[in-house]
Amino acid sequence: MTSLENEITTAEAEFDAWHRKRNDALAEDFGLLTLTSFQWLAAEPSAVDLVPGLWSADLRVAALNAGASDGFVTYDGGTPVRGILTKTVAERSQTMWVRWCGGTEAVAVELARRDGRYLIRTRAASTPAQQDFSGVPVFDFDPDWIIKGSYVPYLSPQVARISTARSDTSLTAVLAGGITFNYQGSSYRLQAEFEPETGALRVTFRDATNGLDTAAWRFLDVPPPALDGTVLLDFNRAQNYPFAFTEYAVCPAPVAANQLPFAVTAGEKLPV
Repeated sequence: MTSLENEITTAEAEFDAWHRKRNDALAEDFGLLTLTSFQWLAAEPSAVDLVPGLWSADLRVAALNAGASDGFVTYDGGTPVRGILTKTVAERSQTMWVRWCGGTEAVAVELARRDGRYLIRTRAASTPAQQDFSGVPVFDFDPDWIIKGSYVPYLSPQVARISTARSDTSLTAVLAGGITFNYQGSSYRLQAEFEPETGALRVTFRDATNGLDTAAWRFLDVPPPALDGTVLLDFNRAQNYPFAFTEYAVCPAPVAANQLPFAVTAGEKLPV
């Protein structure tokens, strides 16, 4: 086996492992496939669907006012919740907050923040979508879709308002720089956001497969650039945002510039 063949075999094995891990995460208890509601929190303490208690939020913090008989415990630790429990999360972040144990089966409540507003999403212990899940369909691994690019950061981040998978919500994208790459003799450029926790870049893009083989758009996480700005765009690992699996999601759409005019026949397909 030549050195190139060995590299391709290794890359394909790593792709298979990545795909298995992705499927395992989707199918886990209280995972993405178990979402059952999406509810914005009002300023005044109010009842919500599917779980008891009074829920509210202002621009800074979310609050749950639970009675002793409501049956809530903290998600991590299982401490009973009585009275007012508050929580904050950063913009475009989410966290599992509490569990409700007063029904026939446990319900987890996730707290999230989108465009300055707090919301909760309920998750069941299991759902038909989770039970019937057999994996995300993907294109066959193709080493030709691992493309070298060049990343150039902007002198200062560029801010853009973007639409989302929900018609009632828009978000702010903070673009860190541009990635230039060549495909079939032509040069293309994608704008990327910076992932501060990992140092990686995220590119949200559209291409000619959308609405046919793939969802309306996908994203690609790009490892941190080398010192000279070199990056590897492995489109085999292009992923669906949660909106491809559930209606209870707010997912950022691409900026207008991130529309590729060709078909990216790599990565995740539209889920069945």
